[in-house]
Amino acid sequence: MKRVLTASVLFMGLLFIIASMTNVATAKGAIGPVGPTGETGPPVVPTAGGNTTPTTPAMGGGAGGILEPPGGGVLDGVYTPEHLPFRKPIPYVYEREADIMWQKRIWRTIDLREKINHPLYYPEEDLAKRPSLWSVLRAGVYTGKITSVFDFDIFTMEFGASLTKDEISKKMTQPLVMKDSIGQPLLDSTGNPIMRPDTIKPTDIVQYFLKEDWFFEKQRSVMDVRIIAIAPVIESSDIASGKFTYKALFWVYYPAIRNYLSQFYCYNPYNDSEWRTYDEIFHKRLFGSFTFMESNVYNRSIAAYLSGQGMEQLLESERIKDDIFKFEHDMWNF
Repeated sequence: MKRVLTASVLFMGLLFIIASMTNVATAKGAIGPVGPTGETGPPVVPTAGGNTTPTTPAMGGGAGGILEPPGGGVLDGVYTPEHLPFRKPIPYVYEREADIMWQKRIWRTIDLREKINHPLYYPEEDLAKRPSLWSVLRAGVYTGKITSVFDFDIFTMEFGASLTKDEISKKMTQPLVMKDSIGQPLLDSTGNPIMRPDTIKPTDIVQYFLKEDWFFEKQRSVMDVRIIAIAPVIESSDIASGKFTYKALFWVYYPAIRNYLSQFYCYNPYNDSEWRTYDEIFHKRLFGSFTFMESNVYNRSIAAYLSGQGMEQLLESERIKDDIFKFEHDMWNF
Protein backbone atom coordinates (compact mmCIF):
# COMPACT_ATOMS: atom_id res chain seq x y z
CA MET A 1 0.00 0.00 0.00
CA LYS A 2 2.84 2.37 0.91
CA ARG A 3 4.65 1.57 -2.36
CA VAL A 4 1.49 2.43 -4.36
CA LEU A 5 1.05 5.70 -2.47
CA THR A 6 4.73 6.64 -2.94
CA ALA A 7 4.52 5.87 -6.66
CA SER A 8 1.38 8.04 -7.00
CA VAL A 9 3.09 10.97 -5.27
CA LEU A 10 6.16 10.67 -7.48
CA PHE A 11 3.99 10.49 -10.60
CA MET A 12 2.04 13.63 -9.64
CA GLY A 13 5.29 15.44 -8.88
CA LEU A 14 6.66 14.48 -12.28
CA LEU A 15 3.54 15.81 -13.98
CA PHE A 16 3.87 19.08 -12.05
CA ILE A 17 7.50 19.51 -13.14
CA ILE A 18 6.60 18.83 -16.79
CA ALA A 19 3.74 21.35 -16.67
CA SER A 20 6.01 24.00 -15.12
CA MET A 21 8.66 23.51 -17.80
CA THR A 22 5.96 23.83 -20.49
CA ASN A 23 4.71 27.14 -19.04
CA VAL A 24 8.24 28.55 -18.88
CA ALA A 25 8.89 27.59 -22.48
CA THR A 26 5.61 29.17 -23.57
CA ALA A 27 6.38 32.40 -21.68
CA LYS A 28 9.82 32.61 -23.29
CA GLY A 29 8.31 32.12 -26.73
CA ALA A 30 5.76 34.92 -26.22
CA ILE A 31 7.76 37.46 -24.27
CA GLY A 32 11.40 36.74 -25.03
CA PRO A 33 14.37 35.55 -23.02
CA VAL A 34 14.70 36.59 -19.40
CA GLY A 35 17.87 38.44 -18.50
CA PRO A 36 20.06 37.90 -15.44
CA THR A 37 18.40 40.78 -13.57
CA GLY A 38 14.86 39.66 -14.32
CA GLU A 39 14.13 41.95 -17.28
CA THR A 40 12.54 40.47 -20.40
CA GLY A 41 13.91 40.73 -23.89
CA PRO A 42 12.00 41.84 -26.99
CA PRO A 43 8.85 39.84 -27.81
CA VAL A 44 9.10 37.11 -30.40
CA VAL A 45 6.63 37.67 -33.22
CA PRO A 46 5.84 34.91 -35.75
CA THR A 47 6.44 35.93 -39.34
CA ALA A 48 4.60 34.89 -42.47
CA GLY A 49 7.05 32.05 -43.11
CA GLY A 50 6.57 30.55 -39.68
CA ASN A 51 9.92 31.72 -38.24
CA THR A 52 10.11 33.87 -35.14
CA THR A 53 12.03 37.15 -35.08
CA PRO A 54 12.42 39.44 -32.07
CA THR A 55 11.00 42.94 -32.40
CA THR A 56 12.24 45.77 -30.22
CA PRO A 57 9.59 48.32 -29.12
CA ALA A 58 10.36 51.95 -29.86
CA MET A 59 11.53 53.74 -26.73
CA GLY A 60 11.05 57.36 -25.83
CA GLY A 61 13.00 59.63 -23.54
CA GLY A 62 13.50 58.94 -19.88
CA ALA A 63 15.26 56.31 -17.83
CA GLY A 64 13.00 53.37 -18.58
CA GLY A 65 11.55 54.50 -21.91
CA ILE A 66 7.91 54.76 -22.99
CA LEU A 67 6.15 52.51 -25.46
CA GLU A 68 5.17 54.48 -28.51
CA PRO A 69 1.72 54.32 -30.08
CA PRO A 70 1.40 53.59 -33.80
CA GLY A 71 2.70 56.55 -35.77
CA GLY A 72 5.27 57.69 -33.23
CA GLY A 73 5.15 60.05 -30.29
CA VAL A 74 4.49 58.94 -26.75
CA LEU A 75 1.58 57.03 -25.33
CA ASP A 76 -0.24 59.47 -23.06
CA GLY A 77 -2.24 56.90 -21.15
CA VAL A 78 -2.51 53.20 -20.35
CA TYR A 79 -3.63 52.04 -23.80
CA THR A 80 -3.73 53.20 -27.39
CA PRO A 81 -7.21 54.56 -28.28
CA GLU A 82 -8.53 52.46 -31.13
CA HIS A 83 -12.31 52.89 -31.17
CA LEU A 84 -12.75 56.66 -31.59
CA PRO A 85 -11.58 56.88 -35.25
CA PHE A 86 -14.14 54.21 -36.14
CA ARG A 87 -17.02 55.39 -33.97
CA LYS A 88 -20.35 55.71 -35.71
CA PRO A 89 -23.47 57.49 -34.49
CA ILE A 90 -26.20 55.46 -32.85
CA PRO A 91 -28.55 54.64 -35.75
CA TYR A 92 -32.10 55.93 -35.68
CA VAL A 93 -35.03 53.59 -36.05
CA TYR A 94 -36.66 54.00 -39.44
CA GLU A 95 -40.04 55.72 -39.07
CA ARG A 96 -42.96 55.63 -41.47
CA GLU A 97 -45.38 58.51 -41.71
CA ALA A 98 -48.30 56.12 -41.15
CA ASP A 99 -46.83 54.99 -37.81
CA ILE A 100 -46.62 58.46 -36.24
CA MET A 101 -49.85 58.91 -34.28
CA TRP A 102 -48.91 62.14 -32.49
CA GLN A 103 -46.19 64.76 -32.86
CA LYS A 104 -45.17 68.01 -31.17
CA ARG A 105 -42.37 70.40 -32.13
CA ILE A 106 -40.37 71.81 -29.23
CA TRP A 107 -37.68 74.48 -29.03
CA ARG A 108 -35.48 74.26 -25.97
CA THR A 109 -32.48 76.05 -24.45
CA ILE A 110 -29.30 74.41 -23.17
CA ASP A 111 -27.76 76.92 -20.76
CA LEU A 112 -24.03 76.28 -20.52
CA ARG A 113 -23.86 77.98 -17.12
CA GLU A 114 -25.66 75.03 -15.57
CA LYS A 115 -23.29 72.55 -13.99
CA ILE A 116 -24.65 69.55 -15.88
CA ASN A 117 -23.87 71.32 -19.17
CA HIS A 118 -20.26 72.24 -18.34
CA PRO A 119 -18.87 69.35 -20.46
CA LEU A 120 -20.38 71.12 -23.49
CA TYR A 121 -18.78 74.45 -22.55
CA TYR A 122 -15.31 73.52 -21.33
CA PRO A 123 -12.42 73.51 -22.00
CA GLU A 124 -11.99 77.22 -22.67
CA GLU A 125 -8.72 76.45 -24.45
CA ASP A 126 -8.86 73.36 -26.64
CA LEU A 127 -7.18 70.20 -25.40
CA ALA A 128 -5.82 67.48 -27.67
CA LYS A 129 -8.23 64.84 -26.41
CA ARG A 130 -11.42 66.88 -26.02
CA PRO A 131 -12.24 70.21 -27.66
CA SER A 132 -15.33 72.16 -26.66
CA LEU A 133 -18.53 71.77 -28.66
CA TRP A 134 -18.15 75.21 -30.23
CA SER A 135 -14.58 74.41 -31.30
CA VAL A 136 -15.85 71.22 -32.95
CA LEU A 137 -18.58 73.07 -34.85
CA ARG A 138 -16.26 75.90 -35.87
CA ALA A 139 -13.57 73.51 -37.11
CA GLY A 140 -16.19 71.53 -39.02
CA VAL A 141 -17.30 74.66 -40.87
CA TYR A 142 -13.75 75.75 -41.73
CA THR A 143 -12.73 72.29 -42.94
CA GLY A 144 -15.88 71.81 -45.00
CA LYS A 145 -17.17 68.87 -42.97
CA ILE A 146 -20.24 70.84 -41.87
CA THR A 147 -22.15 72.31 -44.80
CA SER A 148 -25.82 72.14 -43.79
CA VAL A 149 -25.95 75.55 -42.11
CA PHE A 150 -28.93 77.88 -42.36
CA ASP A 151 -29.80 81.37 -41.29
CA PHE A 152 -31.73 81.67 -38.00
CA ASP A 153 -35.18 83.19 -38.59
CA ILE A 154 -35.89 85.08 -35.36
CA PHE A 155 -39.59 85.43 -36.19
CA THR A 156 -40.48 81.81 -36.92
CA MET A 157 -37.55 80.04 -35.19
CA GLU A 158 -37.25 77.95 -38.36
CA PHE A 159 -34.60 77.49 -41.03
CA GLY A 160 -33.77 80.53 -43.10
CA ALA A 161 -31.69 80.72 -46.25
CA SER A 162 -28.79 78.34 -46.69
CA LEU A 163 -25.45 79.95 -45.82
CA THR A 164 -22.18 79.72 -47.69
CA LYS A 165 -18.83 79.24 -45.98
CA ASP A 166 -18.00 82.97 -46.29
CA GLU A 167 -21.37 83.96 -44.83
CA ILE A 168 -20.88 81.60 -41.92
CA SER A 169 -17.41 83.05 -41.28
CA LYS A 170 -18.90 86.54 -41.09
CA LYS A 171 -21.44 85.36 -38.54
CA MET A 172 -18.60 83.93 -36.48
CA THR A 173 -17.19 87.44 -36.19
CA GLN A 174 -19.72 89.43 -34.19
CA PRO A 175 -19.70 92.62 -32.09
CA LEU A 176 -19.24 91.24 -28.59
CA VAL A 177 -19.74 92.93 -25.23
CA MET A 178 -16.50 93.78 -23.45
CA LYS A 179 -16.43 92.54 -19.85
CA ASP A 180 -14.22 93.13 -16.84
CA SER A 181 -12.33 90.53 -14.82
CA ILE A 182 -15.45 89.45 -12.93
CA GLY A 183 -17.66 89.15 -15.99
CA GLN A 184 -19.52 92.45 -15.70
CA PRO A 185 -20.08 94.46 -18.91
CA LEU A 186 -17.99 97.58 -19.46
CA LEU A 187 -20.04 100.74 -20.11
CA ASP A 188 -19.14 103.94 -21.91
CA SER A 189 -19.86 107.50 -20.75
CA THR A 190 -23.47 107.27 -21.94
CA GLY A 191 -24.12 104.01 -20.07
CA ASN A 192 -24.17 101.80 -23.13
CA PRO A 193 -22.08 98.61 -23.18
CA ILE A 194 -18.80 98.78 -25.07
CA MET A 195 -18.83 96.45 -28.07
CA ARG A 196 -15.80 94.96 -29.84
CA PRO A 197 -15.73 93.07 -33.15
CA ASP A 198 -13.99 89.79 -32.53
CA THR A 199 -13.98 86.16 -33.59
CA ILE A 200 -16.33 84.20 -31.38
CA LYS A 201 -14.48 82.00 -28.92
CA PRO A 202 -15.77 79.07 -26.83
CA THR A 203 -16.13 81.41 -23.85
CA ASP A 204 -18.53 83.63 -25.84
CA ILE A 205 -21.06 80.83 -26.38
CA VAL A 206 -23.47 80.86 -23.43
CA GLN A 207 -26.35 78.73 -24.73
CA TYR A 208 -27.48 76.37 -27.46
CA PHE A 209 -30.95 76.26 -28.97
CA LEU A 210 -32.37 72.90 -29.98
CA LYS A 211 -35.23 72.33 -32.38
CA GLU A 212 -36.70 68.86 -31.97
CA ASP A 213 -39.77 66.76 -32.68
CA TRP A 214 -41.41 64.57 -30.06
CA PHE A 215 -43.63 61.85 -31.46
CA PHE A 216 -45.51 58.69 -30.49
CA GLU A 217 -44.85 55.73 -32.75
CA LYS A 218 -47.52 53.02 -32.74
CA GLN A 219 -45.43 50.12 -34.06
CA ARG A 220 -43.06 50.25 -31.10
CA SER A 221 -45.57 51.96 -28.79
CA VAL A 222 -42.99 54.45 -27.55
CA MET A 223 -42.58 58.18 -27.23
CA ASP A 224 -39.40 59.18 -29.05
CA VAL A 225 -37.59 62.36 -30.01
CA ARG A 226 -35.47 63.54 -32.93
CA ILE A 227 -33.21 66.59 -32.77
CA ILE A 228 -33.68 68.56 -35.98
CA ALA A 229 -31.22 71.42 -35.55
CA ILE A 230 -28.84 73.06 -33.09
CA ALA A 231 -27.94 76.75 -32.87
CA PRO A 232 -25.05 78.34 -30.90
CA VAL A 233 -26.11 81.43 -28.94
CA ILE A 234 -24.11 84.45 -27.74
CA GLU A 235 -24.89 87.40 -25.50
CA SER A 236 -25.74 90.56 -27.37
CA SER A 237 -26.79 94.06 -26.47
CA ASP A 238 -29.96 95.69 -27.70
CA ILE A 239 -29.00 99.27 -28.52
CA ALA A 240 -32.62 100.47 -28.42
CA SER A 241 -33.47 99.13 -24.97
CA GLY A 242 -29.95 98.91 -23.55
CA LYS A 243 -30.66 95.37 -22.33
CA PHE A 244 -28.79 92.18 -22.91
CA THR A 245 -30.35 89.65 -25.22
CA TYR A 246 -29.44 86.25 -26.56
CA LYS A 247 -28.64 86.02 -30.24
CA ALA A 248 -28.56 82.73 -32.16
CA LEU A 249 -25.88 82.70 -34.85
CA PHE A 250 -27.32 80.11 -37.24
CA TRP A 251 -29.05 76.74 -37.42
CA VAL A 252 -26.96 73.62 -38.02
CA TYR A 253 -28.93 70.67 -39.41
CA TYR A 254 -28.24 68.07 -36.74
CA PRO A 255 -28.72 64.74 -38.64
CA ALA A 256 -26.08 65.85 -41.14
CA ILE A 257 -23.39 66.34 -38.47
CA ARG A 258 -23.95 63.20 -36.38
CA ASN A 259 -21.09 61.33 -38.07
CA TYR A 260 -18.81 64.28 -37.47
CA LEU A 261 -19.79 64.72 -33.79
CA SER A 262 -19.21 61.02 -33.13
CA GLN A 263 -15.47 61.58 -33.71
CA PHE A 264 -14.99 63.86 -30.69
CA TYR A 265 -15.06 63.05 -27.01
CA CYS A 266 -17.00 64.92 -24.35
CA TYR A 267 -15.79 64.86 -20.75
CA ASN A 268 -17.36 62.43 -18.30
CA PRO A 269 -16.96 63.75 -14.71
CA TYR A 270 -17.46 60.28 -13.24
CA ASN A 271 -15.13 58.05 -15.26
CA ASP A 272 -12.18 58.98 -17.48
CA SER A 273 -12.33 55.64 -19.31
CA GLU A 274 -15.99 56.13 -20.27
CA TRP A 275 -16.01 59.43 -22.10
CA ARG A 276 -18.96 59.91 -24.42
CA THR A 277 -18.93 61.41 -27.89
CA TYR A 278 -20.95 64.55 -28.51
CA ASP A 279 -23.45 62.56 -30.53
CA GLU A 280 -23.99 60.21 -27.58
CA ILE A 281 -24.48 63.16 -25.24
CA PHE A 282 -27.38 64.43 -27.32
CA HIS A 283 -28.78 61.01 -28.20
CA LYS A 284 -28.87 59.90 -24.55
CA ARG A 285 -30.13 63.32 -23.37
CA LEU A 286 -27.19 63.83 -20.99
CA PHE A 287 -27.79 67.57 -20.67
CA GLY A 288 -30.05 69.97 -18.83
CA SER A 289 -32.48 72.23 -20.69
CA PHE A 290 -35.79 74.05 -20.56
CA THR A 291 -38.45 74.69 -23.19
CA PHE A 292 -38.81 78.22 -24.51
CA MET A 293 -41.35 77.51 -27.25
CA GLU A 294 -43.75 74.86 -28.49
CA SER A 295 -45.68 74.72 -31.73
CA ASN A 296 -48.85 76.78 -31.33
CA VAL A 297 -51.45 78.57 -33.41
CA TYR A 298 -49.97 82.00 -32.63
CA ASN A 299 -46.38 80.91 -33.38
CA ARG A 300 -45.14 82.72 -30.29
CA SER A 301 -42.62 81.80 -27.64
CA ILE A 302 -43.26 81.55 -23.93
CA ALA A 303 -41.51 84.87 -23.35
CA ALA A 304 -43.93 86.55 -25.79
CA TYR A 305 -46.98 85.96 -23.59
CA LEU A 306 -45.20 85.86 -20.21
CA SER A 307 -42.80 88.75 -20.72
CA GLY A 308 -40.88 89.82 -17.62
CA GLN A 309 -42.15 86.89 -15.56
CA GLY A 310 -39.14 84.65 -15.20
CA MET A 311 -40.63 82.25 -12.68
CA GLU A 312 -43.85 81.90 -14.67
CA GLN A 313 -41.86 81.14 -17.80
CA LEU A 314 -40.05 78.29 -16.04
CA LEU A 315 -43.35 76.93 -14.73
CA GLU A 316 -44.81 77.10 -18.23
CA SER A 317 -41.79 75.20 -19.54
CA GLU A 318 -42.38 72.51 -16.91
CA ARG A 319 -46.05 72.36 -17.88
CA ILE A 320 -45.16 71.63 -21.51
CA LYS A 321 -42.74 68.89 -20.47
CA ASP A 322 -45.34 67.42 -18.11
CA ASP A 323 -48.00 67.41 -20.84
CA ILE A 324 -45.75 65.30 -23.08
CA PHE A 325 -45.06 62.91 -20.22
CA LYS A 326 -48.76 62.58 -19.37
CA PHE A 327 -49.69 61.98 -23.00
CA GLU A 328 -47.38 58.96 -23.13
CA HIS A 329 -48.53 57.76 -19.71
CA ASP A 330 -52.21 57.99 -20.63
CA MET A 331 -51.69 55.74 -23.64
CA TRP A 332 -51.59 52.77 -21.28
CA ASN A 333 -54.13 51.19 -18.96
CA PHE A 334 -52.96 49.85 -15.60
